[in-house]
Amino acid sequence: MTARTLRIAAVTAAILVFAGVVSVAGARDAARTTVTIHYNGDGFQGKLKSSKGKCIRNRKVKVFKKSNGQKLYTDISDSDGRWNTGNSGQIHGTFYAHTGRIPGCKGGTSKSIHT
Repeated sequence: MTARTLRIAAVTAAILVFAGVVSVAGARDAARTTVTIHYNGDGFQGKLKSSKGKCIRNRKVKVFKKSNGQKLYTDISDSDGRWNTGNSGQIHGTFYAHTGRIPGCKGGTSKSIHT
């Protein structure tokens, strides 16, 4: 290898290492998001909780059936972090809610509930 090729390889490696450190630091600094889930007899509801307001507003929450991992319902949280699937009818099984991560906020998964 020539000296020029070695310098290019060294600079490229340094950039990749720096990018990895920045992305790990960004993930570490992301705020934790907690998700709750309740069944009210005809639908699911819950709340997102976080130390950062942006982590609870306008987040997509998905409700899954635990036995098969099927996504059944979705909702967008309001400004207080509340979400509600509306009237989904009588349903039986074990379910959990999940919200994915967004910049500055970690994703979260609720405890499972049995209906």
